[in-house]
Amino acid sequence: MRIVSFKSKNFFLAVFAVAIAAISISAQAFGVDVHALVAQHAETLTSMSMLAVGSVDLLNKSLDKIEQGQTEIMVTQRELADRVQQLEQKSSVFPPDLGDAKPGADIGAMVVKAGNLDGLRNGSVKSVRVALKSLSMKAALTNATVPGVADREGEIFTALPRPISVRDLLMSRPTSAASIEYLGSTRGGAAAIQVAEGDQKAELELTLDLQTAPVRTIAVWVPASRQVLDDNRDLADFINLELRDALRLEEDAQLLKGPGTGSTISGLWTNAVAYSRAQVGDTPGDTLRRAITQVQLARGVPSGIVLNPVGLEDLELEKDTEGRYLVSLTVTDGNSRAITWRVPVVVTDAISADEFLVGDFSRAARLYDRQEAVVEISKEHADFFTRNLVAILAEERLALAVMRPNMLVKGTFAA
Repeated sequence: MRIVSFKSKNFFLAVFAVAIAAISISAQAFGVDVHALVAQHAETLTSMSMLAVGSVDLLNKSLDKIEQGQTEIMVTQRELADRVQQLEQKSSVFPPDLGDAKPGADIGAMVVKAGNLDGLRNGSVKSVRVALKSLSMKAALTNATVPGVADREGEIFTALPRPISVRDLLMSRPTSAASIEYLGSTRGGAAAIQVAEGDQKAELELTLDLQTAPVRTIAVWVPASRQVLDDNRDLADFINLELRDALRLEEDAQLLKGPGTGSTISGLWTNAVAYSRAQVGDTPGDTLRRAITQVQLARGVPSGIVLNPVGLEDLELEKDTEGRYLVSLTVTDGNSRAITWRVPVVVTDAISADEFLVGDFSRAARLYDRQEAVVEISKEHADFFTRNLVAILAEERLALAVMRPNMLVKGTFAA
């Protein structure tokens, strides 16, 4: 703040007049003519008076600017003090690379020490910049606030196909025809001992029936752009596997339960004979064992059991009243199949949870491959050429002939 005020020009003129009076008294004491002296130097005195007044104005302006600068410095100091206080309030955790800083250290003291606050006070600098290295202003850094960069796995994951299917139970052979014809036969009578020489011997009645198994087509396709196949090297293989698995699922459903109507396959379940050896109180294990016997009574050698995953679970978890397992099953055979009652089990969703199919599959039926599963890519579909799209098609053609349906036994587990 200003110590002495020079805002009044009259004050200076009064002082100047006093000085003139003093000079006059001194001049009279020495016998000098004061009026002549003043007249002689009137112009000089006037210039001095104007110079004094201008000096007062200049001094007043300088003091005003100094006072304004001091006020701005004080405001800046207060703002800086507020910011330092905010830093102290917000900062409680320091990374290890912040020098000697410890949790709870005085941030304000660090800012004062690092910054040129003296220069700010005397006006030589207008601002002060303080670098607080790696300082967390709000909270600790975590993966939630600073997510890391993911490592992209190139493989595409999806549901895996089952290694064993209904096809694996059947004998298969290739064909180049559009349908398969085969003779089914039934017989009546039986051989017998000739009672006496000359007597009529036993006669066997054979009935032959010509049957036809047409070749059916199973197919599935998916559209894709040429760019996405070019830019994703694993996508083509992924689509290939997915299409083949979709074919196999439908193949399982047709080979097992195809109704044989329209363009469908007449499946194993459709042709099988019903289970007929049920006993009161039978467990699922009992039912399967008796079904195996029924196949054997039809002169078959049981080569497989078809179950739903839930049905196999129920079978393996059977317990007596004391909690002991009723049947000990071999976990797998050489083809990764479960074994129950010495017969391999094929697990598939094509059969219901409470159903089973037991049979001599190698002799009861035969699978004919007209065209094994292939995957083709073509742009010759609708407007795919102009849209730069391709159609990826998976297709197979096959026929199923069931020659000995009595060697296949189907049934449902008792509730």
